[in-house]
Amino acid sequence: MFINNLTVAKGAMVLSLSSNREEEEEIKKLLLEKGYKCAVTELGGKSSEFNEKIVSAVVGAALNNNVIEKNPTSMHALLHATIEAVKSLSLTLPLDVSLMMKIAVVADNTWIAVSMFGKSALHPLTNHERLGFGIMHL
Repeated sequence: MFINNLTVAKGAMVLSLSSNREEEEEIKKLLLEKGYKCAVTELGGKSSEFNEKIVSAVVGAALNNNVIEKNPTSMHALLHATIEAVKSLSLTLPLDVSLMMKIAVVADNTWIAVSMFGKSALHPLTNHERLGFGIMHL
């Protein structure tokens, strides 16, 4: 199964897809055993609020969990992966969409990946799942 072949990219995606804290902790344990660093955070709200808060949320999670060091090279890679993940969510809609995302950051010494999974909707009856992903070399 792919769990045995977790890369930084797959690890971030699987971690963001976790359904509950127990599952999240199991995945974190597997990632740590493989030598990866990881962090998880959640962010929700209207897309305008989400876009304002995403950088702080991801940088805070990565720094607080020692996924990256606070230096220009690591921050640059993390921000590029985050921007790529947000862009792949297709949040360029002219309307203010509601979002609720679980965000995972996984890194090794070479790569850092950001994955966002959750729900978005223009109206509660139109809720559907979305995945955004970005990866950058450190």
